[in-house]
Amino acid sequence: MKKILVACLTLLVVMSGLLLAQDTVRVKPAYLHSGKIGLGLDGITGSPNLLLKYFFNNQLAMQVIVGLDLDVPGGSAPANFVKVTGVTVRGGLSLLFHISQEQVSPYVGIEGVFQYTKQGGILPVAYDPKNSVVGNAVLGAEYFLNEMFTIGIRQAIGANIQLKRDLPKEETSIKLNTSTLVTGRFYFN
Repeated sequence: MKKILVACLTLLVVMSGLLLAQDTVRVKPAYLHSGKIGLGLDGITGSPNLLLKYFFNNQLAMQVIVGLDLDVPGGSAPANFVKVTGVTVRGGLSLLFHISQEQVSPYVGIEGVFQYTKQGGILPVAYDPKNSVVGNAVLGAEYFLNEMFTIGIRQAIGANIQLKRDLPKEETSIKLNTSTLVTGRFYFN
């Protein structure tokens, strides 16, 4: 009888230990990890940029930024005017450091973007394209709806260096600016 009682008590202790272990050991979702790749948009309400984000580890990420705007004027140009299709092409890189790897993941970083702009419309003469280089400090956060989808907001502050052009005559100028953008992203892994 003693042996059966000791065996039952041992079984009870082992089973309760296993049940408690299941309650205390909870696996958190791996929101950020090395090799994670995401595809997204920023400036969702305006002219968006396409974003491709790659994580080197669970905190450091690189982001490729690509954007395009087209301005196609309607109608015909009157005499002594030209009809010019406008285009703006943006391309750049960001280096972002995520402060935490939780469901809300704030980050800081830097970014550089080159922008080529050709003014469109019905003009007396086709203007030279305008090139600019934008450098920003970035502060933002992503909210993981689940492990694959995020929404976020980012604030950038920096300088827009507009390079000189001949027609119309403009010298190199520097503008200090800020921007706030809403982002959406899908992570593949």
